[in-house]
Amino acid sequence: MIPQLSAGIIKDPNALQRVWFAAPAPPRQQDPIVIMETTGGNPVTFYPLEDDAKAESIKLRTTNTGTPQTPVYEYSLLFAEPEHSYVGILTPSLGGHIDRMPVSQSTWLWDVAVTTTSDGKSHTYWATGQSRASNPVRNENGLYRRRPGDMQWERIEVLRPGQKPFYVIADTTAVWLTATSPNQVIRFDLNQGTTRTVDLGTAVPQQLAFGTVGDLWVASSQGLHEFDKNLTGPGSLVRLPNGGGAKGICIAADGKLWYTNPDRKSVGSYDVPPPPFGAASLQGRTQFVYQGESEVHMKDQVAQPLVVDYVANGRPVPGIPLTCRIDAEGAAFEDGTRERVIITDQRGRVALPPVVAGDIREEAVISVGLGNTEPHTATTLNITPA
Repeated sequence: MIPQLSAGIIKDPNALQRVWFAAPAPPRQQDPIVIMETTGGNPVTFYPLEDDAKAESIKLRTTNTGTPQTPVYEYSLLFAEPEHSYVGILTPSLGGHIDRMPVSQSTWLWDVAVTTTSDGKSHTYWATGQSRASNPVRNENGLYRRRPGDMQWERIEVLRPGQKPFYVIADTTAVWLTATSPNQVIRFDLNQGTTRTVDLGTAVPQQLAFGTVGDLWVASSQGLHEFDKNLTGPGSLVRLPNGGGAKGICIAADGKLWYTNPDRKSVGSYDVPPPPFGAASLQGRTQFVYQGESEVHMKDQVAQPLVVDYVANGRPVPGIPLTCRIDAEGAAFEDGTRERVIITDQRGRVALPPVVAGDIREEAVISVGLGNTEPHTATTLNITPA
């Protein structure tokens, strides 16, 4: 029983063979957050909300529950619920428990994002919301922020009067959102508290994604727009080969840009060339952050084998799918596989899942990188007899 509608889908944060949906249900049908297994007949698990609730987006939050020296990562899923006006946090390791952060402003919540402190323990939440004339009536368009320890959301003044925000993403430096009336991409600098905008003319903007070389991509009714992340300059526009406009957008493990075209009811891909804007961009790369045990006995487990981040132009990049591999005869991930694709979290970071040693004495090579587009960052795990 697959959800009839979907406002978002993400890979499982633990790189298991499953995906997560945010699924706004049709009227008079209970709305869930849904896990769908991608093997074994595709069984699903539902996390129901209120009977008339709407899960309008889904994003990943990563929290370090360990120490800076020995990080332990816990994953949660964020979603915006506009009927009852809250941002929800679902943590799978807590049995699907949902924490609710009420939003008191009169706005129809649309999208959410999260920024995280350098120690990985505290989060600032961001949400976009729109005015709405139909029932339930809402009066306000806005970008909203909830800082660590706060119980209330504050409105961040980045919009023009009457401007309506849509999608929002964030990294360690800024928050970006799309808006209409006028059609713009807006960047809010987290350090300076200042905004910068780019006008898109008649192109209606939709979702955003970070590129692999420090660029920003925006889907619109006219195609795909590429900008540098600071929004310095007008950027460039790539028209879709079959016409129509783009809405959903993401980066694949080989660096390709994938998009949905609702006008043509199709999905397409685009090979991203070197950035056309300003000075040449530094090539993105995967780099080492932390390694757990370097030696393990046969048939034992390494809980935290490797943590890496993906960096472009000196900044970590969220949302990049990194390929994680184990080159070994016996050692493998918990599910027996030796290759997984894991998406970098809000700090541009990937923590590899546990590795189980086999019954062979060997030196296993654990590596991470963006597909085959770069030399992988690698480490070795010596597997010895007990």
